[in-house]
Amino acid sequence: MIVDIKHQTIYNFETNVPRLVQSLKLHPSICKNQKVLHWKISASHGILEESYIDSLGHKVINIYSNNLFGKQIILSEGKIETKDFQGIVKGLNEKVNPLCFLRFTELTKPGEKIFELSKKIKKNIDKIEFYHDLNLIVGDCIKFQSGATDNHTSAEAALQKGKGVCQDYAHILISLARSFNVPARYINGYIVDDHNKNDNFTHAWTELFVEDLGWVAFDPSHKKCIDDNYIRVGCGYDFMDASSIRGVKLNYSGSENLSFKLDISVSQ
Repeated sequence: MIVDIKHQTIYNFETNVPRLVQSLKLHPSICKNQKVLHWKISASHGILEESYIDSLGHKVINIYSNNLFGKQIILSEGKIETKDFQGIVKGLNEKVNPLCFLRFTELTKPGEKIFELSKKIKKNIDKIEFYHDLNLIVGDCIKFQSGATDNHTSAEAALQKGKGVCQDYAHILISLARSFNVPARYINGYIVDDHNKNDNFTHAWTELFVEDLGWVAFDPSHKKCIDDNYIRVGCGYDFMDASSIRGVKLNYSGSENLSFKLDISVSQ
């Protein structure tokens, strides 16, 4: 499948920002599941510099801005060819031991609700079946509802609310998997959704590590493994760690508003 993506991230700053440094991880992952045919990152303000490729294979680009006031638009766009490997993520260029992803964070730390959920699952000798069981039970544990949670809602808190969005499903699966000593990590990217053509959003899912097989990607909010409708961008311990844009402002005490516009289409 050939997918065209145009993703605008729009910042509005209340007052003048004397100095702003932003670190971007907006380039789609290089792997066999997806081929980057063309990709460009630009910004309405600031100087862009390619920085480095980190240990997880992210291409990191920095933006340096002085005396930025008002609107800043960061644009990432291009064309991706995707392939379906039935959830198995192949050919990632990374150097991190999967066991690192057994570490809990504030967003994935298990509590009473996670432990209650874990008791509903029977440990299966077949690891793949067990991972599918984990994915399915998480897919049914909360109700999808936009706006029910925010970026700081933990897996435990989302379970207590009983509702959330794709980010919350991913955090719950990560927390549950790690409680069974399964390395798990948060993935952000895009999904081609035929039922939501005019209302595109970024998407989140989870990768679980299978010994002798590698990372396998599960989408608990859709209760399936990923296929060629998914475009992988970045990964991390949780939403915050996998964030695509991080910024540091110097001598700035004003507020900022963030919005985005995303267009996704299939060209083949």
